[in-house]
Amino acid sequence: MSKRVATASRYPIRAVSKLTGIGIDTLRAWERRHGAVSPVRDDRGRMYTDADVARLRLLQAAVLRGHSIGRVAALSDGELGRLATAIEPTAASAGAPSRPPLDTAALVAAWRAFDTAGIDHELARLAAVLRPLQLLQDVLMPVLVQAGDDWHRRRASIVHEHVLSSAVRNLLGSLLRIYARPDVPVRLLFATPAGERHELGTLGAAMLAAASGLGVAYLGPDLPAREIVESARPAGAHVLVLGLTSTAGGKVKERELRAIVRALPREIELWAGGHGAERYATVFHPRGRVLRDYDAYQQELIRIGGRVS
Repeated sequence: MSKRVATASRYPIRAVSKLTGIGIDTLRAWERRHGAVSPVRDDRGRMYTDADVARLRLLQAAVLRGHSIGRVAALSDGELGRLATAIEPTAASAGAPSRPPLDTAALVAAWRAFDTAGIDHELARLAAVLRPLQLLQDVLMPVLVQAGDDWHRRRASIVHEHVLSSAVRNLLGSLLRIYARPDVPVRLLFATPAGERHELGTLGAAMLAAASGLGVAYLGPDLPAREIVESARPAGAHVLVLGLTSTAGGKVKERELRAIVRALPREIELWAGGHGAERYATVFHPRGRVLRDYDAYQQELIRIGGRVS
C-alpha cells in the first residue's frame, strides 16, 4: 500500500499573527533583529511553516514570562520547551498559591456581541501565553460551559453558543496541526460514539496529546462503533480515546459502547472521558479506563511516553 506524503502547511504573516497573538510588526522585528525564524518567500510574501508557528509560540511564551527576545531567540526549540517546563514546577515547589482564575471578560464580551474578530483575537492571545493544559482547563472549557448555561437560561441565543463553539473548534484544529508530528512511535485515536455530537472536549484531548509529543488521529464526532473499531489498526493506534459529554442516549449509546469494548483489539488500550463517561463506567470496567478530568488524562499520557505540556 502506498504511503501518502503530507504536504507541509504554509501560512501568511497575518494568519501567523492570529495563531500566535504576536503583532505583525513584532514578528518582522524578531526576524530582522534576532533571526527568530526564517520564513520562506514566494509571490504572496512571507510564508511560515507549522514548525515556524510552533517556535514562535514558544518564544512568545518565554518573552511573556520575563525573558528578553534577544536572550531566547538563539535557543533551540527543545531548549525553549525545557525553559517553559521548568518555570511552573519551580513556583509550585516554593509553595506558591494556586493560580487565580484567568480574566476572560474580553472573550465573553466578544462572543456575546457576535464579534468574531474579537473572539479570534482573544483566543489567539490566550493560546500564545498559556500552556495547552491551562488553556483547556482555565479558558476554553469554562467559557464553553458558561455559553451553554447562558443559552439554557435564555440569557443568550443558540447562535451565540454556535459562534463561540466554531471559534474554539478552529483554534483547537489549528493547534492540533501545529503540534502534530509524523512518525511518532505512540499513537492515539480519538472519536465520539454514535449519538455523541459534542466533540470539543475530545478535540481538546487530541490537541493535548499532540502537544505532549504523541501521535494523534482524530476521527470526529458521532461515529458508529464498527467504524471506530475498524479504524484503530489502520491508524496504528495504541490507545482509543472516546469522548462522552452528553448523558443522553440511554440504551442505544450503551449498546454502541459495549460493541466497542467487545470488538476493540486487546492490545489497544481504551480510555473514556467527559461528563458522561462516569455513567458508563461499568461498561468500560475492567477493559478500559474512565478518566475524570484533564489532569488524570495527562497523567495517562505521561505514563505511555508523553511529556508535560
